[in-house]
Amino acid sequence: RDYPATYERFTSIGPLMEKIGNGGKGIAWNTQSEMDLLRKLNYTKADGPAKGQPMLNTAIDAAEMILTLAPETNGQVAVKAWAALSEFTGRDHTHLATNKEEEKIRFRDIQAQPRKIISSPTWSGLEDEHVSYNAGYTNVHELIPWRTLSGRQQLYQDHQWMRDFGESLLVYRPPIDTRSVKAVMGRKSNGNPEKALNFLTPHQKWGIHSTYSDNLLMLTLSRGGPIVWMSETDAKDLGIEDNDWIEVFNSNGALTARAVVSQRVPAGMTMMYHAQERIVNLPGSEITQQRGGIHNSVTRITPKPTHMIGGYAQLAYGFNYYGTVGSNRDEFVVVRKMKNINWLDGEGNDQVQESVK
Repeated sequence: RDYPATYERFTSIGPLMEKIGNGGKGIAWNTQSEMDLLRKLNYTKADGPAKGQPMLNTAIDAAEMILTLAPETNGQVAVKAWAALSEFTGRDHTHLATNKEEEKIRFRDIQAQPRKIISSPTWSGLEDEHVSYNAGYTNVHELIPWRTLSGRQQLYQDHQWMRDFGESLLVYRPPIDTRSVKAVMGRKSNGNPEKALNFLTPHQKWGIHSTYSDNLLMLTLSRGGPIVWMSETDAKDLGIEDNDWIEVFNSNGALTARAVVSQRVPAGMTMMYHAQERIVNLPGSEITQQRGGIHNSVTRITPKPTHMIGGYAQLAYGFNYYGTVGSNRDEFVVVRKMKNINWLDGEGNDQVQESVK
């Protein structure tokens, strides 16, 4: 490790990309030509520990690196990737990308308009003009083994840990009691009824990960700020109407949001789509007297032992793919209608919400 060289290394593409190549999901391919292209696109470090390496000085440089190295956006890389998989399966799969071999999607291209990407062996579906993308398509039609111990779709897990936990086959596990509700139920009442509900934080319908919902378009299409979905039955019990300000809390923390009352949500459950930051239209919490939190304010990470299995076919660690995840989905919260809507800004826009009748 050379800590004084950290910045120079961080702002350049390292030499291992040329030495060992790029890859994923068990296959790899040579990247020399792509690195040569990036030296022309991004220029190179003139001196220092990263001398001669392609630069990553700007976000656009980093985007060009991703677009150049990924088989989904560089046709030549896609052909090499399919060829690498062909060596593994003994069948020629390069025909899935040869018609787009000369296609290279640059940052300026996707800045101008969305572009259809190229089929890649990283995924099991095809980006095709004749077939809609669906998982497992190439496994069936290209006879590519599934990435499992048997090479087939598996319902049974024979690993000793899975058997010890009684999870060799799919089983129902009821919500666990995290003991995060009893201690706060009714302790700081605002006069409105309270109810304990199961709390879920799923991926939102309109984007995932870095695709946040608090931009002008999404806020305009929704409620102008954070929202929590709940059932008509629970809303009626709590005297909550659609678009009311509600508070969701437990011993972990508290959040404030508007209620979306929907017949699509089953009774006993409430959910808050992730990627809603606390930056727009967020009043203070009556519980904490501070700005309301986000979906993870009321959850705590609970590691699952069976996720710690490693080195066993599909049960093997892969960064951002398989491992001990932050399993913060299984939680209970107290939900109630808010009374005092305090913006904590001293601008005189605070209000009192009508009490439950």
